[in-house]
Amino acid sequence: MKKVIPQSDIYKYLYDENYTGVRGFTAVDEHSANLKTLFENYEGARLDYDGTMFKVDYGGNGVSTPIGAPDKFYGAIEYIENDPSKLTIPRWEANADNYPFTARGFTGSKNIALPEFSYERGYARAFQDGDILNIIDSETGNVATKFEFNKKIGWVMAD
Repeated sequence: MKKVIPQSDIYKYLYDENYTGVRGFTAVDEHSANLKTLFENYEGARLDYDGTMFKVDYGGNGVSTPIGAPDKFYGAIEYIENDPSKLTIPRWEANADNYPFTARGFTGSKNIALPEFSYERGYARAFQDGDILNIIDSETGNVATKFEFNKKIGWVMAD
């Protein structure tokens, strides 16, 4: 599985004791493997929802209103979900307030059909030994820094 996170949340996942696991929307890693840059993930996984913290350009993009310069990095948490019963296919009602959500179990991208999954509201899949948090260059899609989770000491920089 893979959870893409905005640059503004990387520090929180690494150091904030309230960020103990993966929550919300996630995808099967193999399904999104061709999405490398931040813009490809932004468009392909439809991260342009209202209130998004993902910044791909200066100012607003017509849907949300990110402020400041585009993100230089983004994060990707890679993990194995050992209990798929915790995942649901999000099918609640789609409407103008939750655009670009489709309620079909796939993102609404014009260029890719990416299946999406969600954890139940309030549930977080706890980080486990071996989970990976990659900090990725937004323009190239190359991993800049890699961390591996160790249950005893938290995130550790890896090779």
